[in-house]
Amino acid sequence: MSGKQLAEYVHVRDLAGRTVVFGPGDDVPTWARKQIANPKAWGAAEPADSSHAELPSPAGAGDVEAPPRSGKGSGVEAWRAFAERKGVDVDQGASAKDVIAACEAAGVVEREE
Repeated sequence: MSGKQLAEYVHVRDLAGRTVVFGPGDDVPTWARKQIANPKAWGAAEPADSSHAELPSPAGAGDVEAPPRSGKGSGVEAWRAFAERKGVDVDQGASAKDVIAACEAAGVVEREE
């Protein structure tokens, strides 16, 4: 293990497009470190290469804030991680819109008018 360790659980896509979860104590390979740019995911400092898009990292299940619905941090991985922490089941191939709809149906986020 090199560099800082994760302080939170994160979801990243591997080279085959599969979702992989890393958390505190895990040995995070370089390809995954490059995807984890959210400083909250890491201990006191960011990983060596933080030039990639931010991927949110879930905090405690009860106090997780929903990702934005558009713009930076609004992708399907952000919403999938949020849904997982809230206990909302979503299909692996679900789009961000599908995940948001599932979260709305489960009552973990307000419906947007």
